[in-house]
Parts: sequence; structure tokens; C-alpha cells
Amino acid sequence: MEGEAKVFPTCLSEVKLPDRLPPIVITAFTRPDLLAPVLEAIALQSLSPQEIIAFVDGARNDKDRALIQQCVDLLKNFERSTWSVRVIQREHNLGCDRNVIAAFTEVFESHDTLVYLEDDDLPNPCFYDRICRLLTAYKDRQDIFSVSGYVSRALPAEEIATDFFPSRRVFSWGFGIWRDRWQSMDLVHQSGQHNPFGHVYSIPTTVESKLTLANQFWLEKNQKTDWVITMTLCALHQGRVHLVPKHSIVKNIGFGHEQSETYRGEEGSWVNKAYDPGFVPETIPVELGLCDRLNQEIGSAELAKFLGKKGIWLTPAALAHYLKKYPSPQHAHLWLGLFLQQLPTLLRRWKSGLQV
Repeated sequence: MEGEAKVFPTCLSEVKLPDRLPPIVITAFTRPDLLAPVLEAIALQSLSPQEIIAFVDGARNDKDRALIQQCVDLLKNFERSTWSVRVIQREHNLGCDRNVIAAFTEVFESHDTLVYLEDDDLPNPCFYDRICRLLTAYKDRQDIFSVSGYVSRALPAEEIATDFFPSRRVFSWGFGIWRDRWQSMDLVHQSGQHNPFGHVYSIPTTVESKLTLANQFWLEKNQKTDWVITMTLCALHQGRVHLVPKHSIVKNIGFGHEQSETYRGEEGSWVNKAYDPGFVPETIPVELGLCDRLNQEIGSAELAKFLGKKGIWLTPAALAHYLKKYPSPQHAHLWLGLFLQQLPTLLRRWKSGLQV
């Protein structure tokens, strides 16, 4: 009836899929041995995609060319009667960040949504169906920035009421996003270490966002880029959240690979701890506020301990910020002690001409 309030679904099975499904966007480079099982997992999805768009970065050297060609061959041979595969090969090496940012920007010229998998993200059989339904259900909920199939939980599973829940932190290992949310960041025109908060110490420090603060510090310290960290900061600055699952429906298989750029070495215990290959998430939240434990900022002592443990030094401006935020004599003593402890590191960097 006209004027009747729309009832928001509480179960994903209630969400009607659109006629035009989001494309699966894949970025690949020199890891055909990882890409192959990812494509096999896509073929086993409970909901088949209609279109796969793959962006293969260009070679850095002659050694890359053969591996890149193997990826291209895998993708082109993956064409089926039920879906098309479009492969875009970069003429030059853009690097991971620029390749992804350019890929999303290009796809959103003709699509409203996309579902993203990196070449080492192994989705369980329900992944694509669940992400498509989430993109449909929450498309008009502007407080949601993205929807994800991966989670690194800050809460025990038993404390989470629905199969998907709001979070301030997101990983790119299998997620979906809308065009307007992506375009709101304008990453094409942002610097590699873009921080909408201005300073690292201005980033909120909840149990989740303190990790984003640490990641941003690392980017600035090492003059690196990471579009996911920047996206997380932008969403945080905009006051939006991400929907993540209680249990991961995507497994990362890239750790320890010789061609892995960011995560080298052995897989950390946290990486796939929440993965459940048989999990089919169903229930979704209507209210999108964070639970109290995720929304509350951590205390002064806990924050100082965290910064010290992570090797995040205090600049004079950061010290002034925390002294103003925590003005009691007890807290002032804590922050001054941390600053003096880290001062030799700052002096060495100043003398070396490095950024502080």
C-alpha cells in the first residue's frame, strides 16, 4: 500500500537478487598457482556470476612475463556459457594499489556494485550469493560502506547476535562495495598515505580502530601505500561501518608465497582463525550501531601500552595531543615517560633526515 513502511529483511534468503548481478572483479599478477584454485572455487559457487572482469598488472621484468601469461591463460580459459570473462592486461606495471584503484574506477563507469577477490582469496561456496544479497539489501543504507566475506574478530563469536555485524575494520579479502561509496573517497586523486584525520594521533582509538592507527603509522613511516588502509580510514572519518561475517567465508592462501608483497613469511595464527568452509550466513542486522565494546575508546594506559608495544613513537605534536586529551597528572606522567623513552628514535630519524 502507498505510504506503507518498507520492512527490512532480517534473513538473506528473503532478499531478492537483481536481474543484473555484480561482476566479480579479480586482480592478478604473478601467482598463477594461487589464482587456479581461486577460479575453481568460483566455479563451485552456489550462485554463478554473470561476468568476471580481471585486471592483470604489467611486468616489472622479464621473469614476470611468463607468470603473467599463465594467469592470463587461466582466466581466458575460464570462460563458460553461464558467464563471460574479460581480461584487462596493463601495459606497464602499476603496482598493487594503483592497479586496484584503477580497476574499481573503471568498473564503476558501467556498474553500480562489484564483488572483489584478490588472486589469493579462496571463497567458500556461498560467498558470492551472500555478498550479492548484502549489496542488494543495504544499497540504500548509507551508513554501510562495504560488505565483506572475511573477518578478524575483536569479539568472540558467541557475543555476536547475527551472522553479519557492523565493524570499523575491513579487509579486502573478498568483499563488495557500491559505486557511490567508492567514489566518495576519490582515491585516484589522493596521496598514497592519505589520512582524512590529518594526523595519526587524531585517529580514534577503539579496540578495532587502534589497529588502523598502527597501520597508518606504518604507511607514513615507510612511505608505503595500501588502498585498504586508506579506505578503512575514509569510512571511519565518514562515520560509516562495514558489515563483516561472524565467521569468515573467505580463506587467504597467499601467506609465504615467494611472490607475495605485503604478507611474507609464515601465516599468522590470526589469519584464517575465523574461517569456516561450511558456514552459510543468514541473519543480518537491522540496527547498524556498533556494540558498546567496539564503539568505546580504550583508556589512556591501554593506549600508551599499545603504542609502545607497536613501536609507534610520539612526536612533540602527538605528545601535546595526548596530554590535552588525558590531562590528569597520573596520565601526564605516563605520556611524558613514553615520549622520553622513544626520544632517541626520534633524534636518530631527525639527524638522518627521515620523516617523523
